[in-house]
Amino acid sequence: MNIVDDVRIGAFVFTSRYDGQSAAEVLARGVATAQAAEAAGFDDIWVTEHHFVPFGVNPSALTFAGYLLGRTSTVRVGTAVTVLPLHSPVHVAEQAMLLDHLSGGRFDLGIGRAQPVVDYEVIGRGVEYWRRGLPEALDLVTAAMSGRVSADSDLYRFREVRPEPGPVPGRSTPIYLAANAPTSVELAATRGLPMLLFFDKDAETKAAMVAEHARIARAAGHPDTEYAHGTALFAHVADDPDEAERVMRRAAREFVLANQQYQPLIEAPQRIDRNAPVDEVADRLAAAALAAHPVGEPRVCVERLVEQIRGSGCRRVLCQVEIAGDQDSVLANIKRMGEEVLPEVRKRLGAG
Repeated sequence: MNIVDDVRIGAFVFTSRYDGQSAAEVLARGVATAQAAEAAGFDDIWVTEHHFVPFGVNPSALTFAGYLLGRTSTVRVGTAVTVLPLHSPVHVAEQAMLLDHLSGGRFDLGIGRAQPVVDYEVIGRGVEYWRRGLPEALDLVTAAMSGRVSADSDLYRFREVRPEPGPVPGRSTPIYLAANAPTSVELAATRGLPMLLFFDKDAETKAAMVAEHARIARAAGHPDTEYAHGTALFAHVADDPDEAERVMRRAAREFVLANQQYQPLIEAPQRIDRNAPVDEVADRLAAAALAAHPVGEPRVCVERLVEQIRGSGCRRVLCQVEIAGDQDSVLANIKRMGEEVLPEVRKRLGAG
């Protein structure tokens, strides 16, 4: 198969709130972003789930995905991610199957466990579900999507039920697993599921994770096929390097400030040093993104997207197109991506 036939480029709607913006403005921008991305030729829309932090104002990936499926007609819509251990896994499966039915098969369920933060105290059933709950919850989701399901463990215990509406005959809802460590790579591979890989790793690291996934999947008895792994990237078309730097540094600073608002329940490895100066961390993150992500002039965006797709081995691309922050700039970016970047990327991938 030609690589371009198997690559889907999506828009990652992060619902990020920048200084001075209301939640209503951010959510309206998210809807406009999804509709503009569909019109611009993106293949997919992906949405997030965040709780109790100012940067991401969408607390329900499944609800927002359902709304966007109703406001679009051709793109696939996926969650990146639904924080599975916070919720009833059987109920997540029911909602995913409902969206699959209602959308005519345009829904993808991305799941993960996020960070061990206060969410697990307020919404979930405690941090133990972060520590140990994901594998069992994942298995309950897949069982619920296949028919009758029951549980009898210290984490999940309930009598046998048949979830409704059940799967659409002849197809199953695609499931992706967020992977950020060897344990989650192993979990995805042993279950025969593709991974979602996020911004913090370079293409070479992602390629190594893809290779390790393939090795474990083969050993677990799954077919040696090309999994449609996803990679998240920042994406912004700029007129010059100075504009690209301004946009990326502002987005990085907002992200670092938001990260300081998380309330951890336990000590766990952090991607960002919470004690380091904000501007120092933001400058480092922005420099790393500017060196590798499709942020810059159209030529740069094309080259970086092609390099990331080929270099990582991922076939689903989640482009964070909202980093400019204000709606007019975001919509202009999406339009330029559709006109100046995506056609050339697909052309180059098709040329081998």
